[in-house]
Amino acid sequence: MTQIKVTLKCPSCGSTKFKAATAKPRPNDPVVCAQCGATLDLAAEKKRLEDEARAAVEARLRDKP
Repeated sequence: MTQIKVTLKCPSCGSTKFKAATAKPRPNDPVVCAQCGATLDLAAEKKRLEDEARAAVEARLRDKP
């Protein structure tokens, strides 16, 4: 089985390190880039990553003989 790796990256600086924006974070709360301080909407980022992963899997399935 082939693995497809998807990584959350800051759109401002490209960092992959984030911290919670609130003291008691919930699953869809915003996150803050640990490097540049940009705030990301985690729910929107999850959706984008899911869409990218789905498209990658579909492309792989189409390319298989």
